[in-house]
Amino acid sequence: MKVGFRFKTIGSILKERGLITEDELKEGLESQNMTGLPLGRVLVNLGYITEKDLLKALGVQAKMETVELGRLQIPKEVLERIPGSIAKLYSILPIGIENNTLVIATSEPLNFSIFDDLRFMLNCNIKGKAATLTSITKAIKKYYGRESDSVDEIFSEISEKIPDLIDGDEKIENIEELASQLPIIKLINIILIQAIKKKASDIHFEPFQDEFKIRYRLDGVLYDVVSPPTALHLAITSRIKVMANLNIAETRLPQDGRIFVKIGGRMVDLRVSALPTIFGESVVIRILDKTTVQLSLDDLGFEKDIQMKIKSLIKKPYGIILSTGPTGCGKTTTQYSALSSINNIEQKIITVEDPVEFDLPGLVQVSVRPKINLTFPVVLRHILRQDPDIIMVGEIRDAETVQMAIHAALTGHFVFSTLHTNDAPSAITRLIDMGVEPFLIASAVEAILAQRLVRVICPNCKAEYLPTEKELEEVKLKPQDIKGKVFYKGKGCKQCEGAGYKGRIGVFELLIFDEDIRSLILDKASISELRTQAIKNGMLTLREDGLLKVFSGKTTLQELTHATTGYV
Repeated sequence: MKVGFRFKTIGSILKERGLITEDELKEGLESQNMTGLPLGRVLVNLGYITEKDLLKALGVQAKMETVELGRLQIPKEVLERIPGSIAKLYSILPIGIENNTLVIATSEPLNFSIFDDLRFMLNCNIKGKAATLTSITKAIKKYYGRESDSVDEIFSEISEKIPDLIDGDEKIENIEELASQLPIIKLINIILIQAIKKKASDIHFEPFQDEFKIRYRLDGVLYDVVSPPTALHLAITSRIKVMANLNIAETRLPQDGRIFVKIGGRMVDLRVSALPTIFGESVVIRILDKTTVQLSLDDLGFEKDIQMKIKSLIKKPYGIILSTGPTGCGKTTTQYSALSSINNIEQKIITVEDPVEFDLPGLVQVSVRPKINLTFPVVLRHILRQDPDIIMVGEIRDAETVQMAIHAALTGHFVFSTLHTNDAPSAITRLIDMGVEPFLIASAVEAILAQRLVRVICPNCKAEYLPTEKELEEVKLKPQDIKGKVFYKGKGCKQCEGAGYKGRIGVFELLIFDEDIRSLILDKASISELRTQAIKNGMLTLREDGLLKVFSGKTTLQELTHATTGYV
């Protein structure tokens, strides 16, 4: 009987050779789960092995020749076989041609999808040799430079090489052929690489009557990147749909998909949404890059007092903590950070989301699928039979879900979930509107955390300035309120691309349920009465928390005004 051949892992090879211990391997695996980097690279970063150790292990793992790129001089005609954008996207380097076969250096010799993709794109045989990621990255910079292709050059290449396809009809075979053309692939690769490099959260491909726009969302704000010829709209959207395994022939209905790409040796998760519009399909790619998201309560912008209270609340054995705020305000990141801080071997944590945002080791994570009736209430009902200690419900959308969440909290489980309300007190009336009895809210809920995101002043171009009276009025400050206070803003520089801001942090409003608040809920008090009592109990409002960040030089009055517009 034949047994399927199994490759040894890098960890086991290094351990067999006596280069790492079991404890060092465990630490490396934990770090790998957090960063998304290959295990070998993680162990090098931790200082447990050298680059040469890793190179030898890669060769043993794949039974492949190894190569030291620093000793090679690669001919120009070999480099021209693979565009720089593709070399960067796959972290590979062409190093030679042997018997009409292109030889590449790769740090992932067992990633067969790389070889399959290159064979398809380049229409030639591919052979691999193992090299370290560091040496490949250095060589790509050396041979291809910082920018391998410009978007304008690719547009020119497209118009020269495939004009017939662009001007042709929209038969499915023509669309498939156009989407598989190398210039189109190069263009999408460059757009993805630039977006990830700039730490964009989303990429928008938007068709209009007379133009086709591509925009990145950076720190919550959309910026124009490039406007390709409108004739390329179909080719670009079709290529993205092919990558996301969507039906390119279906342009009348919305579709959702997912792409996994490896950039610089780390895995990046791309969520794709295609929406039919009157001028064609609008496609948005959401970028989920583990390395740019800090899932720690210490990095979200909490003031010390609020952070201490939250750390105390999440250690309770049962109850509900709700996060509120508009879409894109960081609610899920906050909840994941809380889960990460209490994630240990002694507790079972289950999440139900739409879809799962981040993969966290040690968590049982479920993605709802309404098409097959796998909804939040259905999953919650079955989760309770799995004996969890902690449950995270991605979003409370209906009465059935909230009733199940409250039932879970009252039967000895700790529940995290989110609601869409403007502030913390409003969440209470929202729950009552959804049909929840006040006594259940008072019994089950432990706290409500409202939040917004504000941009952080760029540290490279940060400078003092004096706010105008209008700016002060917008946040209800008087000149006497700012005596002794120093205000800052960013002038705009290369590092922040002229925006004056780099990164975002949260502003928060934490409403903790005590006897006073519970009594008001039972009496069906108004939002203003709940807010007044919460402030009396020591709650900082969103605006007050934001002002602390303004006074400490983290953000600006303009950002605070924008984030809390409509907030009472």
